[in-house]
Amino acid sequence: MKPLLISLVLLIVLAGCGSVGNELGDPVILDSTVPAPDAGFVTYTHPSGVFSMRMPASWKPEDLSKPGSVRVQFSVVEGDQDVVRLSVYVVNTGTPMSAEAFEQAANAYLPPEDIAAYEWHEIENSAQADHSRRIVGVRSYPMLGPRDLNIFLQRDGTFFSAMEVDVTGADAATLNTVRAVINTFKVDANATLDVSTVQQAAVVGVTSYSGVVAFDGYYAWTDREGVFHITGQVLNTTRGPLEAIVLAGILYDNQDRRLDEQSDILAVDVLKPGEAAPFDLRFEGGKPPSTVRYELEVAGRNAEYAASTFYGSENFVVANAHADYDNNTLVVRGELANIGTRPAAAVRVIVAIWDDQGHVVAAQTVFISKDQLVPQEAATFEV
Repeated sequence: MKPLLISLVLLIVLAGCGSVGNELGDPVILDSTVPAPDAGFVTYTHPSGVFSMRMPASWKPEDLSKPGSVRVQFSVVEGDQDVVRLSVYVVNTGTPMSAEAFEQAANAYLPPEDIAAYEWHEIENSAQADHSRRIVGVRSYPMLGPRDLNIFLQRDGTFFSAMEVDVTGADAATLNTVRAVINTFKVDANATLDVSTVQQAAVVGVTSYSGVVAFDGYYAWTDREGVFHITGQVLNTTRGPLEAIVLAGILYDNQDRRLDEQSDILAVDVLKPGEAAPFDLRFEGGKPPSTVRYELEVAGRNAEYAASTFYGSENFVVANAHADYDNNTLVVRGELANIGTRPAAAVRVIVAIWDDQGHVVAAQTVFISKDQLVPQEAATFEV
C-alpha cells in the first residue's frame, strides 16, 4: 500500500475490506448551485473589528459592549414580539489561549452558581472536533421564564468568545437561519481590544458563494452496529477556494416522502480548486425500512480571505503511515511533520478508507496531540 497525502487527507486503499455493498445505488445529486445557507444575508462587523458574521437583513443588532469586553445581541421580530435569538460575547485574555486556559475560561463563563441568580440546568457539555465547546441547557429568567439555549465557546489567539443561541419555540426555518448565521461567525485574532477577564454573560434572551462541486466514490451501507452511512468525497471543481462546506444526505421512500436527514460540515477548513475531501454522513438510528433512495446536497461559500491565511497541505509531509487491525478495529498510524516556515496550530489528519471498487467506505478525522507544530517538528498520529 502506498499512502497519499491530499490536503492533509491520508488515503488508504484496501482491497476486499468486507463492505456489504451499495444498498441504495447511486444517489440523486442535486446541483450545487442551490442557494448557499447565507444567501441574501448581509455582513455585520462589530465597530471594534473583533468579530464579523453574516445575518438576515431583518436582524437588529444592539451593542451592549463595555470597556474590556464586546457584547452584542441580535433580535428579530416574530409575530408581534422582538425575540433575541443570538448574543455574542468576546474578551481579550491578553495571552494566547492554550487548551488548559480555554477550559478554565469555559468553566468561568458558566460557573456552578449563577452570579445573576438565574437558574441554569445543563443538559449537554461536549468538546467539538475543532477544539470549541458546545453547551446545551435551560436558563430561567424572572420575566421571560425558561429559555432553551445552545452555547458555543471558542478560542482564537488571545480572544475568548461565546455565542448564546436561544432556540426556545424555534421552528425549522428559524433553526436553519440561526445555524447558517453561527457558521459564518469569525473572530479577527489581530483586532485590538483591551485585555479583560472572562465573566459570565448575562443575556436577555463576506460574500455568499455556492459553486459547482462534484461527488465521487459515494457509497451507502450499514455497519454491524446498525448505523447507516453515506460516504464519499467532495471535489472542488470551481476556480476559487471554498469554506464552510455543508453536506446533507436525505432519505426518501417510494412516494418521495422525506424519511430522515443528516448533515455535517466538511472536515477541511479550506478546499482549494481541484482538491477533494472525504465525508461520512452517519444515521445513528439506522436506515428506515421503507427507504428506496437518497439525495446529496452541498453548499459553501467563497474562502478567499481564509485561504490567504490557511496553512495548507504543502506545509506538511506524512511518513511511516501504515494500517493494521487491533482487536477487529482498523488502526492507521503514522508521523506528520511541519516542513513549512510557520508554526501550525490545530493540525488535523483526515483518513479515508477506499475499497477495491473506488468507493469511500469510511472517513475519520483526528487532531494531533500537540497544540501546535513548529517548523521541522514532527508528531505521531493514530486513527
